[in-house]
Amino acid sequence: MWGLRLLELCLVFRLAHSRKKNPGWRDGHYPYQDLISETVAYCYTSLVRNSSCCLDGHYAPHVRKALVRRVGVGWWCGKECYDDKKGYRGDDLLWGPRGATCESPRLLWIHGGSWEYGSPDTLSYGQLASKLAGLSGAVVMVPDYPLAPLGTYSIIMGAALDALRWLAEAPLKELGLNCPPGSAPLLVGGDSAGGGTAVSLTLKLKKDGGWSPGENTQSRPEELPGGQILAGAIFFSPWTNLKCDTPDYYYNAFAKIVDKKAFKDPDSGVAYVGDLMFRGHPEENLDEFTANAKSYVGDDHSLLTDPVASPFFATVTELGGGGIPPLFFAVGGSESILGDSMILAQKAAFYGTSVHLDVHVGMWHDFPMYSEGCGSGSPLWQA
Repeated sequence: MWGLRLLELCLVFRLAHSRKKNPGWRDGHYPYQDLISETVAYCYTSLVRNSSCCLDGHYAPHVRKALVRRVGVGWWCGKECYDDKKGYRGDDLLWGPRGATCESPRLLWIHGGSWEYGSPDTLSYGQLASKLAGLSGAVVMVPDYPLAPLGTYSIIMGAALDALRWLAEAPLKELGLNCPPGSAPLLVGGDSAGGGTAVSLTLKLKKDGGWSPGENTQSRPEELPGGQILAGAIFFSPWTNLKCDTPDYYYNAFAKIVDKKAFKDPDSGVAYVGDLMFRGHPEENLDEFTANAKSYVGDDHSLLTDPVASPFFATVTELGGGGIPPLFFAVGGSESILGDSMILAQKAAFYGTSVHLDVHVGMWHDFPMYSEGCGSGSPLWQA
């Protein structure tokens, strides 16, 4: 009883203090500055002006970068390729933190970009990979997989699996090591479209390894060198529903809310809600995302609901019976594809997988790539 009474008194004091501090409450003005930090407010303002701005620009200190050119994986980004980085492609990047050893975890990171854009060293993916390596102590590899329309689902999945196999048994001489095969924990991860492919790869390894509900043994462990099993999988804002029809496409649609103060002062009385990155009408976003998904699956539109290619539709067959490592999801609470993570994570947990899901209120798509605070001078702690 005394605890509840003390809580009530604290809340009353806080309310009274806030009203005194923010007399605008009396005239109906809501003090948004009490709810979001200056860094978040700065990011909101900057991203509303230009959604392409503000990605992290700095690399983690004491992390070594090495280029990897694997035999037979090169490809050409020509006229049909949407990405700005034209010409010969296919070189991967390795990031090794200071003190990395043969026992250091190895993480394959599949970059995002709608399967149509991006590379290991553009769109801030080099910065992200270096920070993942520096913060975790893991060796991080980012493959330069073929982009759509050249790279369809089957091609990109094959490229990701080949890269994972290479990483599993690489001696890592590029980082000054000479490791025996299978000496380190192996993880897979990705963001946005790359996060969706990372989920698909995780489910493919379970399926091809022979795991199934009712049989908790791996009957074909040769899918990875030495019968290795993934130690974990990490996803930032993964795109997992290729039908693009979860309710959040509607309820998290971008909107600008204007109150009466804005008519006198355009710089005040305005609030933004929803997905800062995709600002079209919900039907427009649905059409654009669906066209993108169809480009990814190529001519086989049945893959739009295939439980491996489009993991949102996974059931007990794909998610139950073991063979899936612990999963970590980080997703923004305001993004259009929030449901892609929420529903998939709930199903995976229901069928027995260890799942950790972080939904960051007010955050936008792929917010971990804005950890430097969008140029505000202060870090974005959520990222």
